[in-house]
Amino acid sequence: MSRPCGDVVKILSDGRYQSGPSHQLLPPLCGPSLEPPDPFDEHRNEKAVTRRMTEVKTQVNALLDAGWEVYTADEARPEHEAWTRRMQPPKGGSAPGRSVDRKKTSQSFFGALSPTSKKVKLYPIEGNQNTEQTILALERLQRETEAGKIVVVLDDARFHHARALTGLHEPGRLLERITPIHLPPYAPDHNPAGHVRNTAKSNIANIQRETPEETFGAFVSHVTGRTVDHGFEHLPLRETRNDFVS
Repeated sequence: MSRPCGDVVKILSDGRYQSGPSHQLLPPLCGPSLEPPDPFDEHRNEKAVTRRMTEVKTQVNALLDAGWEVYTADEARPEHEAWTRRMQPPKGGSAPGRSVDRKKTSQSFFGALSPTSKKVKLYPIEGNQNTEQTILALERLQRETEAGKIVVVLDDARFHHARALTGLHEPGRLLERITPIHLPPYAPDHNPAGHVRNTAKSNIANIQRETPEETFGAFVSHVTGRTVDHGFEHLPLRETRNDFVS
């Protein structure tokens, strides 16, 4: 019979974790993973993904040739995790016990990668990732882009298809200069901006920083401080491990 991770920690190190998520992080740190080996949904249809990506690439290349400004966009939510260590006597004993309380703070961002400049524009999101925040980010992207016609390639998230957003792309509306193109569902590996996000999150995960501001600042610096050669034809290999945060 298997023991809970918390019991294993107690036996091996006489320490105990205050929060359940801490236990979930132990197996990945030790090698094995509780996640399935493939990060994509079981409903993914490879033929449909390939067919749709062919359409997307053809459309994007034609618009680039016609002088449009193109961006591939994605949301990111890096996390800062604070560790608080406490010493307290266990029940019925006199020797001090050890405990760790882990508190997480996150910040969402909207990122737009230009295959022309190979740079990312990054905008903070207030609160949750939703249609309202997407509208605010796209409106800012439109204001900061000189080209008269813009195409933004978005993933298939439900809030990217909301009527409150799609109606704003019509002539005379707030986002009239932007034409959206949507990637196929369950295909995050085909989004160039998503690969930038994953690389940045992996980079900041290697160092434990003191404050959330330092963690999120490191994420922003990594994303915006370099050129990225990620187009639809130049993407990293498909990853085989899930992100802890999307």
